[in-house]
Amino acid sequence: MIEFARHPVAGTPNVGEYWEGQGGIYAGIMPDYEGTSPYHLVLSMDEAVDVKWGPHGAPDDAARSQSDGYANTDALTRCGHVHPAARWAAQYEKDGHGDFYLPALRELDMAAAALPERFSRTQWYWSSTERTADEAQGANLNGIALGALFKSFAGRVRAVRRIFVSEAASKPA
Repeated sequence: MIEFARHPVAGTPNVGEYWEGQGGIYAGIMPDYEGTSPYHLVLSMDEAVDVKWGPHGAPDDAARSQSDGYANTDALTRCGHVHPAARWAAQYEKDGHGDFYLPALRELDMAAAALPERFSRTQWYWSSTERTADEAQGANLNGIALGALFKSFAGRVRAVRRIFVSEAASKPA
């Protein structure tokens, strides 16, 4: 089992605590993937239930990043297909922050590992990462290995937002 540091980085709450004024629960720092800067991941307080990822059989090749949910969500909300999971996440707002998005698979995995009590053990959670024209990736936390499900199946959605480490360091505590 992965152990996450529960002590705060300067100016941040402990992992699992509400980050005052930042719209959600602090999930920790996402490492540098594919040339991005490390960032703090904030998990939405709320979740949507019985939400489909999008249309079965419609490819969305611009939403295949395993680590950049922000770019995936942007692509999904701008394309010609309807993507209820990405739309819900992109429209989520809390504490005046409207920059939430549907997490990529790695972001979802990290949030679920750091904050297992915030996720249902019996439900599927969508990521913004498409696998094929028919399937998108997500996570279930009940130990059954399911890497992808048909996009037309209903699942749950948690939104995330990111705060780059350099930005958080410049904000007064």
